[in-house]
Parts: sequence; C-alpha cells; structure tokens
Amino acid sequence: MHDTLFIVSVEHFSYLAIFFFALFSGTLIPFPEEMILIITGYMIKSNLISTIPAVFIIIMAFVIGDNIVYSLTLKNNKYVSKLIHEVLSLKIIAKRRDFITKHIGITVFICRFIPFLRFVGPVFSGHTKVKHQTFMTYNTLATFIYAPFLIWVGYFFNESYAPIVKSIGKVKHVLFIVILIVAGIFISRAIDTFLIKKKQDKEIKV
Repeated sequence: MHDTLFIVSVEHFSYLAIFFFALFSGTLIPFPEEMILIITGYMIKSNLISTIPAVFIIIMAFVIGDNIVYSLTLKNNKYVSKLIHEVLSLKIIAKRRDFITKHIGITVFICRFIPFLRFVGPVFSGHTKVKHQTFMTYNTLATFIYAPFLIWVGYFFNESYAPIVKSIGKVKHVLFIVILIVAGIFISRAIDTFLIKKKQDKEIKV
C-alpha cells in the first residue's frame, strides 16, 4: 500500500514538474523545450508517467505559455521588453519583416518546429498586433504536431539507451534524465553566450 502511494505521489509530482518546466522554458527557466519533450518521452517509455496525461499537460503548458508571451508583447509589457528586442534583432526577422508580417500564420506555424525559435511566433504576433484568433489557430495546430513528435523521439531513444545500462536498473532513468538536463543547460548557455558575443562584435563594428 505504501509503495503504491509513493509511486502515485512521484507520478503526480512528475506531471507538475513537466507542466512547470514546459510553461516557463526559455523565459524563467533557461532550459530548451526540446529537452523537456525528449525527457517526457523517455519517462513515458519507462512507465514513470502515462502517455495521454503527459502529452495533454505538455500541449496545455506550451499553449498557455505562448499566449502569456503574446498578451504581454501585445501590451508592450516591460517584462518581455528584452525578449521583444532579441526577436526583432534576429537577421531573419529584420531582413524579411514585410514578408513575415504578410504570412504571419505560416511563420507562427513553422517557427514552432525550429529549435530555439519558440518565441518568434508569439512575440512577433503580439508586436504586430496580429488577431488573437489567428495566432491561436496556427500556434495550437503546430503545437499539437510538434510536441507529440518530440515526445516520440524521447520514447524511441529510450529503446536505444536502455540496453546499454540495463544492469543498472531503475537508476538508469535518473542517470539519463540528469544527463539530458545538464546537456540542455549547457546548450542553452552556449547559445546565449554566442548570441551575446555576436551582438557585442556587431556593436563594435558599428
């Protein structure tokens, strides 16, 4: 009975953690959302969490998070001023702004599938005063495709990873998740450092 209660508690905590990380990834939490999805897929394959609740929670967190960013940008809130500047400073945005504005729906949809460009859709949509219904439609549709696909990648990766450390037992799950978390933080920091250095070089040239 105590074992069952413990498992249920851990499972519920996992869902809360997944929701929290997915909701704030890239903003309050410097962690790539791609890693969150892969870890979720791994946990599903390991029977640590159930598929349907996990996928639903991930999609719900992404949609809520993107709508928060969209709404704050629409109101030009000070909390997203840095994010707005970063998005508008991207070369692809600066050079093709008119084209992106004209095809905002496709832009929102495609950016959802490009690593580290999660906020281009909600930020640019909010900044250019795109209708909420338009943003919601394309962003939600993309999320319903994007999230399950990367979760499946994590699910598949579990099958490749498991035989290597089968003798470790349950510890392998913790080991794998820790490795992904460390890798995600490292990648996120590396990209931030690269972008900052590039920006500084650009300012020096000017």
